Amino acid sequence: MQHNKQKTSQGEVWMDKDGILYQDYAPGTELKHEDSLKEVRVYRTYFCKEVKRSIVVDITNIKRVSKESRDIYSSEEMGGLISAAALIVGNPVSRIMGNFYMGINKTKMPVRMFTSTGDARKWLEDFLP
Repeated sequence: MQHNKQKTSQGEVWMDKDGILYQDYAPGTELKHEDSLKEVRVYRTYFCKEVKRSIVVDITNIKRVSKESRDIYSSEEMGGLISAAALIVGNPVSRIMGNFYMGINKTKMPVRMFTSTGDARKWLEDFLP
């Protein structure tokens, strides 16, 4: 069940009944600095007011992520909102992007890649508030 679904500039984010966030993107998404700032604002405003949340991020539709966006996702501010992130990859390109992201950017929270939402969600249960 989806709670409080919010549109972002490139997709949607919502929370399930257990408090896990889900973020997905439109096909061919190219995340830029402004997009990532808006996402952080949505997280803070609608979902992470008083508690850090874990998140499943489906990156299979992402074509490109700017360096400025990567910096935002690995920032102290994001670490204050998100307790753990599970990245869903579905093809070699998204796996390469995920590996690159995790290798280059030292995040402020645990991050793992998965090929299924079910496995990702199970891992995130350890990070529920």
